[in-house]
Amino acid sequence: MLADDMPCNPRNPKPGTVFNSKYQHINLYGTEVEVDYRGYEVSVENFVRVMTGRVHPATPRSKRLLSDHQSNVLVYLTGHGGDGFLKFQDSEELTNVDLADAIETMFQSNRYV
Repeated sequence: MLADDMPCNPRNPKPGTVFNSKYQHINLYGTEVEVDYRGYEVSVENFVRVMTGRVHPATPRSKRLLSDHQSNVLVYLTGHGGDGFLKFQDSEELTNVDLADAIETMFQSNRYV
């Protein structure tokens, strides 16, 4: 999931691009980077659905977390929030309770080791 806020951020000196260093000349936000959920698709609801496997039946396999009892799943969330919550798109909050519930549901459904 990629919120798409970095390349379009008004503070980005090179709009539409992302570089990990001012000396690097490789655009890390190029079209060759595969992202399953972009922009407004990045929501608390979609995050929880993907984690718990409760996606719409028509959702393509590429947009599903196809994990099982033998899978190691790393969830890395970055951005901003506060005590007990993380912000999604500056408009939604994923609470620590919602995240814990999603992980517990994953555990009960054998979606990770």
